[in-house]
Amino acid sequence: MDIIIWNIYRILTFYKILFLKLIWVKIGLFSKSIIWHIPKIRYAKMIKIWNNFQIWKYCRMTWNIEIGNNVFINEFGSINAWILEDTKITIWDNVMFWPWVFLQSSDHSFKKWEIYMFSNEWKSLPINIWNNVWIGARTIILKWVTIWNNSVVWAWSVVTKNIPEWVVAVWNPARVIKEII
Repeated sequence: MDIIIWNIYRILTFYKILFLKLIWVKIGLFSKSIIWHIPKIRYAKMIKIWNNFQIWKYCRMTWNIEIGNNVFINEFGSINAWILEDTKITIWDNVMFWPWVFLQSSDHSFKKWEIYMFSNEWKSLPINIWNNVWIGARTIILKWVTIWNNSVVWAWSVVTKNIPEWVVAVWNPARVIKEII
């Protein structure tokens, strides 16, 4: 009996917290979206999520993000964008992320004579992931990257430059190894 009561409490608490996060923080979340675990959403007033979005447990999203239709983000994902308008992370339709994928649109800016950890300036640029893209596990996507339509990025890759359409990219830094026919 205690297990049943605990499970009911857990389910009700999940929906209560989800309701507070969606209404109070003003996330645009549209129909048929599934959130399997409450992600760590920080400063989420600028997140737009469209239809059929799925996010699994232990994910983290921040700042200025727009996510299109049919997007699947597996567990332990991290999407970090800066709050400036031109540094938005945009993920279009039919994109699939496997576990431990990191998107980072900003980093510290520093000069030769500065010590890196004391720099207060940020350098931030947008990230765009277009339609029908598959991102493998433990991939890191850095700022100013566009991954074009129908591409695949293999696991453990670090994407530092644009990936063209209909290709498979792999390694560190990610390089195109073949075209998808």
